Amino acid sequence: MDILLLAHLTADYDDWKVIFDEDAEARKAIISGETLVAKASDSTAMIVFYGVDMEAMGAFLATPEFAERTAHLVSGHTVYSISEIAPPA
Repeated sequence: MDILLLAHLTADYDDWKVIFDEDAEARKAIISGETLVAKASDSTAMIVFYGVDMEAMGAFLATPEFAERTAHLVSGHTVYSISEIAPPA
């Protein structure tokens, strides 16, 4: 499944991005395609994931370790399915 995930930031985007980047290796087990990330606003990061194993993504986001590392950075996530959109060429 392809998704757009909005991370609702409670901290600076650059601080959040450091933690996001640190999870790159773990995402390889969850995401089979490309990942695009950008700052949408001072309080929102947009992430497009292509080829998401949604069960694995849910399990990853629900881990106590993930919650502990991001609690001071993110108030929550909103997920949208974008499966009908092809990845960039």
